[in-house]
Amino acid sequence: DWLARLADRADLITPHCLLAGVLGEEGGRARLLARLGPDAADPLDEVLNAALDHEARHPPSLQGFVHWLRRGGAEVKREAEGGGDAVRIMTVHGAKGLQAPIVVIPDVGGGQGRQEIRWAELDGVALPLWAPRKEFHAEAFTDVLAADDRRRQEEENRLLYVALTRAEDRLLVCGWGKEPKGWYALVRDGFMRLEDAVPADFSPWEFGAPAGCDFAEGACWQWATAQEAAVPLAAAVSAAARDPLPDWAHRPAPPEVLEAALNPSALPGERETPAAAPHGQADPGGRRFRRGRVVHALLQHLPERPAGERAAAARRFLARPGHGLAPDEQAEILTEVLALLDAPAVMAAFGTGSLAEAPVAGRLDGRLVTGQVDRLVVTPERVLVLDYKTNRPPPAEPGDVAPLYLRQMAAYRAVLRQAFPGRAVECALVWTYGARLMPLPGDLLDRHAPGMPAFGA
Repeated sequence: DWLARLADRADLITPHCLLAGVLGEEGGRARLLARLGPDAADPLDEVLNAALDHEARHPPSLQGFVHWLRRGGAEVKREAEGGGDAVRIMTVHGAKGLQAPIVVIPDVGGGQGRQEIRWAELDGVALPLWAPRKEFHAEAFTDVLAADDRRRQEEENRLLYVALTRAEDRLLVCGWGKEPKGWYALVRDGFMRLEDAVPADFSPWEFGAPAGCDFAEGACWQWATAQEAAVPLAAAVSAAARDPLPDWAHRPAPPEVLEAALNPSALPGERETPAAAPHGQADPGGRRFRRGRVVHALLQHLPERPAGERAAAARRFLARPGHGLAPDEQAEILTEVLALLDAPAVMAAFGTGSLAEAPVAGRLDGRLVTGQVDRLVVTPERVLVLDYKTNRPPPAEPGDVAPLYLRQMAAYRAVLRQAFPGRAVECALVWTYGARLMPLPGDLLDRHAPGMPAFGA
């Protein structure tokens, strides 16, 4: 009945809806994971993804989806888990790229198998060589055997290197029999060749091996340098118990609190509004802000172009219908911006090595201050900061600039003085209306610097 009901639904809904219903509403995912384990989650998700992909490419049909899936095949590729409460048993090839706190290499040995037929490359042609017994080993066959053994040993060494480098904390290399061979013998012989290595007794019982395990006491070895005497694990544990951890190690770490940053353009204590609100009574169409954004964009991007291309690029930008600028406004803005870029006083700020939209961050009076200046240039002698403002009409003298702007530039200057000690930090405002540069005197900024009464609460 259940299958018949699903078959009826398959005629009315897409394959993805059908599969999602079976896995979710019908409880299929929970039952499959309980039966197959958590490793089945990825294939289930990939089936749903494949159903969505099929619907995007073909008319939705369960029969068509199954045919498409069978014809194209499917292979789930996923990143191997970095850890988990489980013991993973895998080949060395499968362990590439993985690590684990404890790695056990159970080198139990194994024969290579008899191969009476070996393939040899002779004059570019692969030919089989057959020698059922040793007395039939001709010189050519012996050479092939030696080459095969050499390649096999090189591959064994590569696999051993991969296996030895998988452990994060402890590596156990195990052998089999009274005289272990293979990887165990290679590792043992390597330690024995070290002049400062000495053997130390090793007992599996120190690792909590249960009673009844068939371990030969002393059949395993661990190694320590001659400068460091080998200390049994039990003794090391007891020594750690006698030397307890400090008190702070047992206390939970205090919760991290994200520090609120102070933005110079929104300093506390600001009550004045130096510019009319967009689309307010003073500017119902918002033309001042639209003009300011256009000038701002030109001042940001034009300096990156060669001087001979700036005028043409600016004309194309200003003529875009989205700006809503009349031809006379376009010509006026173009003249003002190009004149500002060519002004000797600010030519360095728009030249090679200058930065647009430069982030600024530091601490003032213990508070984190972050912001962004419109233009920044750093030379071995000085630091020049430019900030664009859209007031219309702009003030004629620096003393008439709104205190909000002066506090903002004073904060930027204080942060940059910390970043570039010993260099003069100069600040200037660029009024986008008229594209006019206004340097700010140092004594004026001093009266609005952080820590001064004029800076605000």
